[in-house]
Amino acid sequence: MDGFDPVRRLCVAVGAEECAGDDSPAWIVDVVERASMAAGLDRITLQVLPTGLLLVLNSGVNEARVVTDLTRELHNVLWRRNRRLGGQRLRCRISFHQGLVRLTDEGFEGQAVAAVGDLCASDDLRAELAGSPQRDLAMIISGQLLDDLAYPESAGLHRGQLRQVTVTAPGRFIPACIYALGPAT
Repeated sequence: MDGFDPVRRLCVAVGAEECAGDDSPAWIVDVVERASMAAGLDRITLQVLPTGLLLVLNSGVNEARVVTDLTRELHNVLWRRNRRLGGQRLRCRISFHQGLVRLTDEGFEGQAVAAVGDLCASDDLRAELAGSPQRDLAMIISGQLLDDLAYPESAGLHRGQLRQVTVTAPGRFIPACIYALGPAT
């Protein structure tokens, strides 16, 4: 598969903050698959990473809808699951970035994959979730993607809800916006 030309794709990374005693990725795959179905996303590819999950969406999706719907539905799935658990809560981080992605024999690679992974693993996103112990999900979106999608183009993405940060990654700085989601209603 190596050698395919890179294609611009929306990438999403989901990382677990707490695994409720389970080190396997099975629970996070289940949570993300449920959220994806509820958000109406049926054309995604999941790749299990050492740090969580990578979701690569097909070209042509409505990126603003994906960001808002997937974030909302992941939050709702976590909230419902945590209500039933009665112990250690499941808490996640989700990141979004769009850029060039290439499919190789080892899986997806490219600058968008690296950037979305760096955003999801960032100290800024971890601190946002740690600073909001009553919340189950923290979201970060690259400034570049938010510039393309933010209101008035998308009624669901408002800069006023998000706090600006600059994520430091090896060899680069990524402007981004961050938000911890409140209790589901």
